[in-house]
Amino acid sequence: MSATVSIDRDGAAPVVRLERPQRLNAINVALLEDLVAALREVAEERVVVLEGAGRAFCVGEDLKETLAPQTGSGTELRRAFALLQEVTRVLTGAPAVFVAAVQGYAVGGGAELALAADLVVGERDLRMRFPEVTLGHAVTGGISARLPALVGLLRAKELLLTGRWIEADEALALGLLSRVEDDARAAARVWAAELARSPARSLAVTKRGLELGAVAHQETVLAAEVDAASWCFAAQDAQDSIAEFRSRHA
Repeated sequence: MSATVSIDRDGAAPVVRLERPQRLNAINVALLEDLVAALREVAEERVVVLEGAGRAFCVGEDLKETLAPQTGSGTELRRAFALLQEVTRVLTGAPAVFVAAVQGYAVGGGAELALAADLVVGERDLRMRFPEVTLGHAVTGGISARLPALVGLLRAKELLLTGRWIEADEALALGLLSRVEDDARAAARVWAAELARSPARSLAVTKRGLELGAVAHQETVLAAEVDAASWCFAAQDAQDSIAEFRSRHA
């Protein structure tokens, strides 16, 4: 793997780690490409831990960059959106059971990445939100289907339309976390080692059955989200939001 994503195989279960701690693991094209490659590499494992280096899991899209760095074209942007969707597709469709360890911030695409995992361990300092609407963007990662399955339709609408912050205790109560621990990364490793003792086929078929039961229409949603995101990113509101963000953080 390159510097943006690593795979650590020293423990009982492989650990896929986002490696942009200096940017709070913000998502750029290089990270998306490396993450898809890493997830495909471990897809046949029994259990895999997913984590972020440093003090945050992932703060979503890196608004100081662009998801179309080469040409700025809509075609290039759609390719980046397709990579975002492929991350969810691999996480949810692979035989491996993914345990996400989430500390610090999980924002936008970072929250969507965590919630595509099969089990989510949150740290007590965790803060989560979905700010896409407030920025003039659209959600991706299949979250427009996965979030209602997790918390119910009305609550999902509230969280996505307002983009408000969700603290760890509320996230646990809503069903966005499996458990809250003082050290999410250490706890995820212990849990992954325990799960890895179960037969691989039983783990895989149970995961698959639950995914089909909860989000059988995920492929339709993933395609629709790409169209929605492309349409929103083309609007002046979205461009103004990004320009304002870059100005504030110059």
